[in-house]
Amino acid sequence: MINKLEKIYRILPNFVIRDIKEKYAGSSIGVFWTFIHPLLVILLYWLVFSKIMKIRVPAGTGDLPYLPFLLSGLLPWLALSDGIMRGASSIVDKAYIIKKVFFPPELLTVSVVVSSLIHHGAGFLIFLTAYFIITGSVTMLQIVALITLLAVQFLLTVGLALILASLSVYIRDILQIISVILQALFYMTTILYPISAVPETLRQIISLNPFTALIEGYHEVILFGRVPENFSLLYLGVTVAVSLTAGRMLFRRLKQGFADVL
Repeated sequence: MINKLEKIYRILPNFVIRDIKEKYAGSSIGVFWTFIHPLLVILLYWLVFSKIMKIRVPAGTGDLPYLPFLLSGLLPWLALSDGIMRGASSIVDKAYIIKKVFFPPELLTVSVVVSSLIHHGAGFLIFLTAYFIITGSVTMLQIVALITLLAVQFLLTVGLALILASLSVYIRDILQIISVILQALFYMTTILYPISAVPETLRQIISLNPFTALIEGYHEVILFGRVPENFSLLYLGVTVAVSLTAGRMLFRRLKQGFADVL
């Protein structure tokens, strides 16, 4: 077990660095796409939902500015969805490596998730720094809670990516299905609108979405300086445990046939 962990520790950084380099290979502006693409997406949603649809975020006796609300949910979501999508195709995309080199194939999936977290985490860090400087207030509780939420998000993404990566080798249509599901989940998660804007009849359905619990956690910590509710934390913990366990078991069972199918 210790030898396997040491091997993973040595190999994983190399895979992450390679994935980041490949992501920008052939691009004339390279790493600047890390900021350009999210900025364009943020500008579009801000214009539509804040200026055209006039979405308001109630907070006590007034309203919160829409932009911090949008960024505190959208930036983590971009890392999450990108990690799931790219993780789901990580084995199929690197088929040539699996056929030629013997190594734990799950490293390909984990490295893609880490790469996505780094890619989108840069913008999230800039936002957090700017927001806390402007508001002039950040507590140790917020820092610890944010680190915890990021760890939960990473583990959840790895678990889901392992499940989808192992299945996509045998069922290629899964990649297209996941794209559609993630798009639907995006609008069913409280990223573009506050939970208070959801009608009572639909609020329970939206709350059952584990991604809503995660994004609401970011909203609570960043915007209100509060720790998420105990039920939300428990729900997230159970979801992470189930996804990781299922991901490991399914990947371990199916990876024996990867080389033959690919």
